[in-house]
This record gives sequence, structure tokens and C-alpha cells, in this order.
Amino acid sequence: MAAAANPLFAPIAKHRITASTPLNDKYENDLDVDRCAALHNTLMLYGWICSGQKLPALKKQSWWSRHGSQSLQQILKPSLVKYLSKIFDVPDHCFFYHLRGLTKPGEMLQLGDVLEDRELGRGLEGEKYRFVVLYATPKALVSHPAGLVYDQFTHRAILMPTYHHIFNFKDAGLPWQRLEVILSAYVDMIDAEKVMAIKADIHAEYGGLPGLTPWLAQSYTQSDLNSCLETWKKLVHAIEKKANMVRTTDLARLCSRTALDVAGVPKGFAYDLLIQAESSEIWFIAPGIRLPKVEEFIYQPFRDICTAYPKETAGMKMPFLFLRCPGEVSAKEAKFRYPFSTLSSVPCGLYLDAFPNAQNPFEDACRLVLPIQLGANRYARTSDFKAIRKSYADLYQVEINPFVMRHGPKLVGVLENWLDNVENGHWSVNEKGVEGGIGMWRKADTREDWWRYQGKHMYL
Repeated sequence: MAAAANPLFAPIAKHRITASTPLNDKYENDLDVDRCAALHNTLMLYGWICSGQKLPALKKQSWWSRHGSQSLQQILKPSLVKYLSKIFDVPDHCFFYHLRGLTKPGEMLQLGDVLEDRELGRGLEGEKYRFVVLYATPKALVSHPAGLVYDQFTHRAILMPTYHHIFNFKDAGLPWQRLEVILSAYVDMIDAEKVMAIKADIHAEYGGLPGLTPWLAQSYTQSDLNSCLETWKKLVHAIEKKANMVRTTDLARLCSRTALDVAGVPKGFAYDLLIQAESSEIWFIAPGIRLPKVEEFIYQPFRDICTAYPKETAGMKMPFLFLRCPGEVSAKEAKFRYPFSTLSSVPCGLYLDAFPNAQNPFEDACRLVLPIQLGANRYARTSDFKAIRKSYADLYQVEINPFVMRHGPKLVGVLENWLDNVENGHWSVNEKGVEGGIGMWRKADTREDWWRYQGKHMYL
């Protein structure tokens, strides 16, 4: 993770989770109260100052001094009570883009009541309020907000955005995280300018959503783009080297501005990627997956959906077909969201699938749609290690993101995985590029090779 760039984060350099300041093993089975409190309070102060508020106007009152009680003390573990006694609770101040702020006692304990009422908690060991909602998600992003769930037994946390989708807390595979890891990730997102706070009086001018002042989320950053371009270049050059191809001159870029304009591709990540990424004389960039021709870039299967469904797609961009492979499936089978799911047939390949909805834009997110189903052998896994069950489009996907809402796998993570498979020899190369054909992807559903199809850097 990046070193602190913002001066407001300098005092918490030792608290952020980095290679030089890793997790403290002393708190493997407890909450690292001081570290988490320092991260929370600094994030809160950052948002407060960047919104244009004056520091003397901040009432540094702890959550526990505002809401603590004897009954809560009987329910909450001592380390959690200590944490709530150290962190600032500022009413009507939005804590972060993906978290409205600390919950009130009723909200905090609501999950325990829901699990009991629906018998979803049956079979879980221990107390009714083992799982509490520590921070709430904003109503601007989800209906029926839930939030950051904290397990008082394991002292781990996970983001469950809404009560419309209650997690199976008996599932040992849920990607729980230490609280300091999640809070550090939020600091990193600010440093990377994925999320930023601005003055409240100009928040709306920059497209900020009501209820999320002062926070804005960028759909991609220059760093995201540069990482993809660099990894793409490494992948292309690695394939060319194994194919004994001599690059005599710099080739043209993957696509021209004219072709993208004709294709109806708006300015953004896909547009910037294609006009800057190197082309190549190789054909296959992964097994059965090839570079498209210019005329294929122009034909985009979803280009008319935004026009046909203007209300449903307001503020959204269409899924963009980047790399192609043989075969077609229905858009519903490919698991595109409505109204993009209405198409009866779409080409298979690697799509930039940017917007699960207008409030959660991640333009560097992608979706690999294969013409073969994975999961029949029960070895294929998503990027968060969930078993894939007969799906054309779940490889590399992130079923549950423990940090933020609805973030598809990052393109750079998929490209890095492909580069690894080329460099380690799992995928062989001939004069046309990566060989083996589309059937090679069946190895992702085998006991010997499923792990080779797990990408890194997928979450944030």
C-alpha cells in the first residue's frame, strides 16, 4: 500500500497497514483498539476539514459518552467498548463514501434481531448479538442500509451493504478482515484519489450525491489507467518474446478515436485504455481470447441499450466488449445487470463492466464471459474463493467485497493473472500468441490447476 501522501495522514503512518507496518500478531484474537481508533479519528478529521468545517467547531465527543449504557456494556465485548470510548462520533457528518457513520444502539443491534427472527442465526455459537453493525451504509447508495458488520467472537469485520442481502454467517468462507485493514484501505483509497472529500458548498457541482457530502468517488484514476497500460504492455511483450517475434517498430494503438466515436464509446476508462494501449501482431492474448479487429470494436452489443432505457441507465455506461472469443450466450446467462440483461445473445469475451449502478462506478471493473460453463467439477472459484456453480461468467468475479459496495474484479488483476500464466509456462505460446483454445479454460475447474486462475488486486 502507498505511503501517506496527504499531510493529514502523516501522524497515523505507523498505524496504517503496510509492508513496513504490518498487522500486530498480539491482536490476532482481539481488537487492536489504539490502532483502529487512530485510523477512525483521522478519517473523520480528514472529512471534516476537507468539507470546509473549522476544527474548533468539532465536538470531540466519543460514541460511548453519547450512547453508552449499562445494558450495552453487558452485550458488547470490553475491547469494543474501549474502542467506542476512544472514537469521535459526530452527528450528521458522513464518515466515508461507503459508510454513513457509526450506528446508533438500535441500528447496532438490529442484525441480531433479524438473524433471530428469520432463524438465519440458528446453528451459530453463542450470544444473540455476536454480530453487530458498527458503521451504517448510506441511504444514498442502498435501500434498507446495513453496514460494516463486526464479529465479537473473532474480532473481524465485513461490509454487508443492505438487509436485502443478508450474508450467511455460518459460511466459513466469508472474507472477514481485521478492522484496521478495512480502515487502512479507506485511507489508501483517499491517497490514491479513488475517494475524496471536498467543500460542502461545491459538492453538488462535482456530481456529489445528496447525503454523501463531502465525499466523491472517482470511477477510475490515472493510476488505475497507468497500471493497466503497463501490465498490458508486459503481457503483450511476454507473449511476443515466447513467440520469437521481433518488434521492429512501435505499432499503432489498439483503436483510434474515430473508431471509438463511431462505436458510441464515451470518454472514460475504456476510451483512454484503447487509444493508449499497444497493439501487436500476435493474435491470441489468452487461450481462445483474441485481439479484435477495428470493425469489431465498432460493433458493441450493448450500444443501443442506454438509448432504449434512458431512465434505467441514467448516469451509467454500457458494458464494453474489449477482447473476443468464440461463442455467444444470453446477457442474462452472462450475468449483466438489467437492462443490459435483456439481450437474448451477446458475444463471449472480456468486457469492461463498469457500472453495477450509477452510484457505484468502477470503470476498471471487468467480466470474463466464456462459451463454456465452469463449476461442474466443483473446483472453480471466484476471486474470493466461492465455489462456482455452472456459470459462464463467474471466473475472476468477486461475490462479496469486504471493503466497498459492488466492485467487480479490476482489469489489472485479470491481466496480471494472464501474465503469470504466460511467464510460468502454464499457457504455451506459438506464432499466433497463446495457444490451447477456449477449452484450456476448463483447467480452472480442475483440482490440479484451479488456483492458477485466481487473480490478485481484485478488490480495490
